[in-house]
Amino acid sequence: MKAKEIILAILIIAVGVFIYYAQSGRLDWEFDNEVGPFFTNWDEFTYEETLEVQAPLPQQLQVINAHGQVEIQGTDGDKVMVSFKKRIWRKNETEAKKVAAQLKMIMNREDPKLVLSTNRDEFRQKRFETDFKILVPAGMNVLVRNSYGLVKTEKTGKTDITNPHGNVHASEVGGELILENSYEDIEVRGVQGGCRITGPHSSLTVSNIQGELIIDHSYGEIHLENIEKDVTIDGTHSKVSGKGLKGSAEIQNSYETITLIDAGPAKIRAHHCDVEIDGAKGLVDITDNYARLRIVNVQGNLKVDGPSLEIFAEAVTAEDIWISSSNENVKLLGFSGKATVLLNHGDIGLEPDSITGPIDVQASYSNIRLAWPKGGRCPFEAEARSGDIHWELAEKPSTEKTNGTSVTKAFLEESGKPSVKLSTAYGDIRVEESTRALKTI
Repeated sequence: MKAKEIILAILIIAVGVFIYYAQSGRLDWEFDNEVGPFFTNWDEFTYEETLEVQAPLPQQLQVINAHGQVEIQGTDGDKVMVSFKKRIWRKNETEAKKVAAQLKMIMNREDPKLVLSTNRDEFRQKRFETDFKILVPAGMNVLVRNSYGLVKTEKTGKTDITNPHGNVHASEVGGELILENSYEDIEVRGVQGGCRITGPHSSLTVSNIQGELIIDHSYGEIHLENIEKDVTIDGTHSKVSGKGLKGSAEIQNSYETITLIDAGPAKIRAHHCDVEIDGAKGLVDITDNYARLRIVNVQGNLKVDGPSLEIFAEAVTAEDIWISSSNENVKLLGFSGKATVLLNHGDIGLEPDSITGPIDVQASYSNIRLAWPKGGRCPFEAEARSGDIHWELAEKPSTEKTNGTSVTKAFLEESGKPSVKLSTAYGDIRVEESTRALKTI
């Protein structure tokens, strides 16, 4: 390749990268507003003005801004007080004052809303930012449309925020919260109503939500705590952690870890996501692949399905446990209730806390180890095709056969009790005594 061709290829790649970042919003490209290292000869000049709006007030305050910050604080007062700051970058104060005189805050008051905005679009060359700091009666409904700057609200009513390229902090929201941004952090603390968040490429921290929580997210982290009602997460490459989820959780995700602590029912549809659950009340339903699952302290049914899942489950009190996987090991310890395990090309370890339902294991190319509850007597049948059965209990089985296929049966006279059936091919079965006490029905 010639030198000219190499240079052309580099230019094409550079333009492609620039276009990608500009279109994705990660690049704030407004050439005549640039105040960074390419325009180091600009100085910053600040001008501020105030506005007071007396009662009676409309139901909603709307703030339409662009480059700048918006802060709205609920107070015990009965009026709206606005501080409007202009931050202008120019070569000298004369130029800055000229811009400041032309740059205005616009107020339109028409029921049911009070609208604050600026005349920013009238300027060809901008190189300025506008900040709003507003005091409103606590519980007033607000709507904010901003970009490239922090938006912060506190003690407002129903709140609707769109801030594509800036941080968002919303706290003590007295109604519903609707929030949308990207590439910047979101922090939400205390919402009396439902909450809907769209935040691709953002880090989300959300706590103390009284209503339903719906999140649309990708390529970032989600931290949830103390959510009173149902949670729905549609994620891609989202690292999810939740604690104190009192309603149901429905999570769709890929390639990142999902961690739930002290949760309600959970439905997880994942792709290459490790899952950790410590404490859940209700059905835990997981479909995943090529991942590690650690599930402990569940009071409810458990369903796990997917290839190449390494599964560890302990202290599961259920009516029905159903596990189907392949290529990785399965350990199910300290459980009760009906249990069905389907596995190939992986080993299985079972240690029931109590036999309150039938246990059925069907495997191939798998070794099975069962820790039999001490003193337990339930109908037992095991079959190992092209494998051996190792019976290590003190009481001898009633039937033992080996002829290419090993068969062992025991306690068949215990009719009416839950049965245990183990079957594998090209693997061994080992039954040994457990130290756990038997709790049969």
